[in-house]
Amino acid sequence: MCFSATASFSLGAALIPVGIACLKKAQEEDRRYMPLAAFPLAFGIQQAIEGLVWVGLGANHTRLVALAAAGFVCFSHGFWLVWTPLTAASVEGDRRRKQIWRALTGIGLLYGLYFNLPLWLHLRQLAVSIHNHSLVYQLQLWLYPTRFLVLLGYTLYVLTILAPLVLSGDRHLQRLGGLVLVALLLTANFFSAGFISVWCFFAALVSLYVGYVFLQGLEPRSQPPLA
Repeated sequence: MCFSATASFSLGAALIPVGIACLKKAQEEDRRYMPLAAFPLAFGIQQAIEGLVWVGLGANHTRLVALAAAGFVCFSHGFWLVWTPLTAASVEGDRRRKQIWRALTGIGLLYGLYFNLPLWLHLRQLAVSIHNHSLVYQLQLWLYPTRFLVLLGYTLYVLTILAPLVLSGDRHLQRLGGLVLVALLLTANFFSAGFISVWCFFAALVSLYVGYVFLQGLEPRSQPPLA
């Protein structure tokens, strides 16, 4: 599979209007689902930003690459670490799980700051390269990336995003989480070098499911709160 500026811009252009429509639908039907409704819009913006990374690399425009890559990482290693558990908390019917998702939102915020603060203090902390038609983001962190810390970092990153979806009490989030998990496994097996970029691309595709959910209507498919 060949990823490119065209692929990113096309996906972004498709997702942004879907996201806007979902937000309007959620506002009319159930505002608890507003964070979920924002998924396609946020992914659309993120893909448009990554399209600029591709353009910058193709034109050898260092400043454009640095700014666009920083914007992409702000989503991948910041926004989604907070927004995903926050989304789960907003629709969760089980009190204990809601507390867990809220706590995970705080953890995601701290983790996102750990990734993004050094980046925005010095844009050269982030390097971007092309490997097998996908983008590889290499971020220099404050702590030396030993093998243990890298494994711990990946585990915490994946759990912060996947757990609130897969373990949610809401069936819409459960199904979305299942699709995101499939995207993760495909990426890990076939596109490991460009893991973050490719997983975000596949997750953006998967977010079209959110559009389907709101097109069908929320109430008939919603799972009742768990005791």
